[in-house]
Amino acid sequence: MRVGTDHDYRLLVYGGFAFSLAVVIAVCRPWDLTGHFMIGAPFGRDFVNYWMGGRLAFDGHLDLLTDLRAYNALIAERFSHSTDDFFVFSYPPSLLPFLVPFGVLPYLLALLIWTVINLALLASSARLLGAGRRALIATVLSPAALTMVVYGHFSGAMAALAILAITRGAQRPALAGFCLALASVKPQVAAVVGLIMLLIGQWRAVAWSVPGAVAVAGLSALLLGFSPWERFIDVTVPFHVRLIHDFVLAHLRTTLSVYGAARIGGLSFAAAQVVQFAFGLSVIGGAVMLTRRDGLTAHTLTLLLLAGIAALAYFQLYDLAVVAPALSVALFGGTQPDRRPLLSLIPASLLWLAPPLAIPFGAGHWPVINLVVAGVLTAGLVTEWRWGGGPNLPAGIPSAEGGDIGAAQPEPALLRSR
Repeated sequence: MRVGTDHDYRLLVYGGFAFSLAVVIAVCRPWDLTGHFMIGAPFGRDFVNYWMGGRLAFDGHLDLLTDLRAYNALIAERFSHSTDDFFVFSYPPSLLPFLVPFGVLPYLLALLIWTVINLALLASSARLLGAGRRALIATVLSPAALTMVVYGHFSGAMAALAILAITRGAQRPALAGFCLALASVKPQVAAVVGLIMLLIGQWRAVAWSVPGAVAVAGLSALLLGFSPWERFIDVTVPFHVRLIHDFVLAHLRTTLSVYGAARIGGLSFAAAQVVQFAFGLSVIGGAVMLTRRDGLTAHTLTLLLLAGIAALAYFQLYDLAVVAPALSVALFGGTQPDRRPLLSLIPASLLWLAPPLAIPFGAGHWPVINLVVAGVLTAGLVTEWRWGGGPNLPAGIPSAEGGDIGAAQPEPALLRSR
């Protein structure tokens, strides 16, 4: 059964949104801003870190950002929130200049603007991929987008940067490299997207990204000094290395990687890393081979992005929003007549609902959604390898040598200059 009928569309998009909202309300209790999950507003929990980062940068008190005890005490006092909750600013200082405009605004106003911008970027990414009305609505109402809003993360911005980088890497390498450089504010995502771009032949764009990333980091050093970078290297990085190495469940409940499932299942750090590496190598390799065979389509782009995210030992439920625009087009079609959807109804439903379901399953320390994401990705790769291709597919991406993979076919919509 394919995701092609109006009934399936309504069930997955509108029913999925209603179900996801019910899960979020039941588990996160958004009315409790002092002693439970939310802080400062009924949504956008982790935005407090971005707002505080921008505010402390503006006030010149960035030393508090890596003093975890003082930082959490300041948040608890400012927002009248429980001291039992724990917050940490996890990002490199290169993100801070982009957060200052939000930090100088009142918290609620800043959160609303932040949320609208990220939803708009998700929608614009879907439009870039040729999304029709159905796919555009699906993107904005997707459980992944809802989870992004609930957690207050900037997955919409990351989706726009990753999709623009990959789809424009061949024709406009400087623009794609600039997008990849901006994505370096989330280094692990930028690294895996850069690797994928190298493997599909977009090495010029990756080369452009190197001076761009240096410039982004240099801007933060110019505006804020070098001490934030020193503290990031001395405090933040070791903290997260220990967190992942020891797999502290209190902080990693909604980590959806195969590594996370393996650690919860009792494997050691080394054994779980071997499993994660083997899985990541397999899915990235499979997605890259499909792209080189079939070209860059909504299907292969979805698999590339999902494989890249799933290859990381540490990724969170809201990171799946990076895949939402491509997945929506792959499932529900673009403005042009489409071939079959990427997934049948059952695996599509499982992947579609994975982000909000990760919240209750994570609270119970059950790595069910980790296995769902890995399983659906693997099934999608196998199915696409078996049924993809053929004369109805668009042309492939330009290779590193400049020739077109599958050049006998017309130019793909995803690669046309806009």
